[in-house]
Amino acid sequence: MTTPTRALPRGIRNHNPLNIRLNPANRWQGRVTPERNTDGAFEQFDGPVWGLRAGAVLIIAHYDRRGTDTIRKLVRIWAPPSENDTEAYAAFVARESGFGADETLDFHRAEHLRPVLIAMIRMENGQQPYTDAQIDAALVRAGILPPERPLGETRTVRGGQAAATGTLGAAAIEAVQKTIGPAQDALVGIAPYLDAAKWALLLVTLVGIGVMLWARIDDRRKGLR
Repeated sequence: MTTPTRALPRGIRNHNPLNIRLNPANRWQGRVTPERNTDGAFEQFDGPVWGLRAGAVLIIAHYDRRGTDTIRKLVRIWAPPSENDTEAYAAFVARESGFGADETLDFHRAEHLRPVLIAMIRMENGQQPYTDAQIDAALVRAGILPPERPLGETRTVRGGQAAATGTLGAAAIEAVQKTIGPAQDALVGIAPYLDAAKWALLLVTLVGIGVMLWARIDDRRKGLR
């Protein structure tokens, strides 16, 4: 059941989950212009990713310009004692993020920024409704690349390793299906838009992937690594 818009927390309704205050001088990407803003006190954005991006950018800006390299320092600026229970806010973010309130952090690193951003969203709104994909997209737009997964953990390599056992049992078949399935779905989706030249290039690419996977399987069968 979908939650009615009016019942959502203010920050979620505004696509502004960190409740950035409205300032006509700030020209945030994806913002609702002050003339169209229906809140009057807080920024509104055209979609969640833009609001998430703005929150990430502002955290980074405080880190760069004010030296807010701990959760406690950041929260004192974000939620000053004159308006908030700053200590309770900092304690919540520390607990939710897994970092100490006075632990030195680098907010140019996704592994530091991401957990703190998520914890602050929950603190500001009482919930964290955004997907990993939305948060990662916002971080990329803020100039922060999510950590890459090791190659050995990818579905392609796991599928090749399973197939290379030589048994081609249920586990191998499932792994290969997980590798090939999404690619097949994607090809079906883009098929109407490909001309002959692009199809030829795509075919060469798929053949190359097939040769790579077969070589990997053959190496494992021969005891090579």
